[in-house]
Amino acid sequence: MATTAMKFSPPLRFVTFLFLLVALSSCNGAFRKAWKAASVSEGVNGKWEGTWLSAANGHHGKLRCAVSGPEGQEDHDFFYHATWKSILSGSYKAVHHVQPKKDGSYVLKGDHQMPDWAGGKYHYEGTIKGDEFKACYECEIDRGTFTMKRVR
Repeated sequence: MATTAMKFSPPLRFVTFLFLLVALSSCNGAFRKAWKAASVSEGVNGKWEGTWLSAANGHHGKLRCAVSGPEGQEDHDFFYHATWKSILSGSYKAVHHVQPKKDGSYVLKGDHQMPDWAGGKYHYEGTIKGDEFKACYECEIDRGTFTMKRVR
């Protein structure tokens, strides 16, 4: 039995595009709200801005992160917003386990489940020292780095 690829008519493609645009912008709206609510802090919490870079394929883009969590607790919410090709963007939340070090820096680790088509389970490891946030990420289809600075 031969299989045929499903073809979408131009109006259906346009409706699908609009649906995806609305879905992505609703995620981005939640990120904007978290970004505005993020407080300036000297610890892990606050606003971070920089870039991401894939070591697997060279893709890259802008990256922002709003971090929140009770001081003295190890688990913090990291709300990421990433762009790709300057026109596509997406937001997602991940919980990272944060450990303070004697030198005033922090080590973070975390996992986050994304859809299978987006790489499945992502694992993060990184450090925050002063106003610098550096981390590595890895999943089944990608691996790379985050480099951010604190926004004041």
